[in-house]
Amino acid sequence: MHSVKVRDYMTSNVLSFKPEDGVIEALRSLLKAGRSGAPVLDDDHKLVGVLSEIDCLKEALMGGYYQQAGDRVADHMSAEVDCVQADDDILVVADLFMKGRRRLPVMEEGRMVGIITRQDFARALIERIDHPHHGDN
Repeated sequence: MHSVKVRDYMTSNVLSFKPEDGVIEALRSLLKAGRSGAPVLDDDHKLVGVLSEIDCLKEALMGGYYQQAGDRVADHMSAEVDCVQADDDILVVADLFMKGRRRLPVMEEGRMVGIITRQDFARALIERIDHPHHGDN
């Protein structure tokens, strides 16, 4: 049976932030892109965290209340991030998605090369159901 790889369904053009970016600007970018979160990368494109819309909303509420929204992404991101490898079998992501993850950074040689979402996984699953022998040798 042909193994479907994460890289076959990941998105490589990904909205991302830098640790020094402002949280409110990050929230604006998430809203504009229709995303619920995005990875945070350093200057070498290494993953240092993930920022979710809820992380941004907390800052927006507090900043709006106190009239001083100025924190940086690094102050609010989650530094512990579940990741998958580009060459992992697509089924590796199933367990993480069932645990509530919406998106997973895809890594290769220590750098983030893309992201895979629950929608990407669903598309892979449906394609496999619709074409069960596609790619088999």
